[in-house]
Amino acid sequence: MTTTTGDTVRIEIPFPPRAVPTLRLRTGPCHLRFTPAEGPAWINGTYSDPTQTLPIDIRSEDAGATIAQRIDLATVGEIQLPRLDLAISRERPFAVDIQAGASDSTFDLGGLPLTRLVMKAGAGRFDVDFSTRNPMTMARMDLELGAGAFFARHLANANFAELRVGGGISACTLDFAGDLRGDANARVDAGFASLDIVVPAATSARVLVKSFAAGTQVSSGFTRSGDTYYTPPAVAGQHPLLAIDISMAFGMLGLRTP
Repeated sequence: MTTTTGDTVRIEIPFPPRAVPTLRLRTGPCHLRFTPAEGPAWINGTYSDPTQTLPIDIRSEDAGATIAQRIDLATVGEIQLPRLDLAISRERPFAVDIQAGASDSTFDLGGLPLTRLVMKAGAGRFDVDFSTRNPMTMARMDLELGAGAFFARHLANANFAELRVGGGISACTLDFAGDLRGDANARVDAGFASLDIVVPAATSARVLVKSFAAGTQVSSGFTRSGDTYYTPPAVAGQHPLLAIDISMAFGMLGLRTP
């Protein structure tokens, strides 16, 4: 499953017996890159830790796999950020549960057959892109954001039924571009944040905004009725419909069409 050469660990994890396994990532300080791949193995990758102070633990079991960093207290000193590169197979559906700390992370989830996604992002920079459509229906996606910068692109390609986003003191962009195939609901709760919501003008979208001591900037691509904003297809009653409910306090909300 793993081999080590110098300061680099090579990772190879086959698909486990469970029909829909779960991949759990638990990372602290690191550069993390997550990309889709072809091939029979579920996960291929490398982990490079030049100072060998943040070793990686890898566990594979019937229900899935866990990849986690830990701190080696015996060797703690000057830390050079490790790098974790993971290529994930599109062969079978699976779920992902991510807890990432102060990291610089890039997730290309394009075309991965995800049934569930939970992501807890700490104080770092996180770039998430559903570059191509998820072939599976994702019942729910949860994003919990910390004091960092978070960018999510092509969210309509995630093929979610429900999206829940919670954010603290963060800068966040949620771009709902992509191929919306069915009605979808998103709820965003943010405080002390800079939140930018991007919805293509061709997408039928209804955005309800409840704010307290928060500034709001809305582009001309929306029609307003009270606290609710509509794109032209939503005004015409078209489906599928993307319904976004936003609750915001002490921050700045931008709502725009690209």
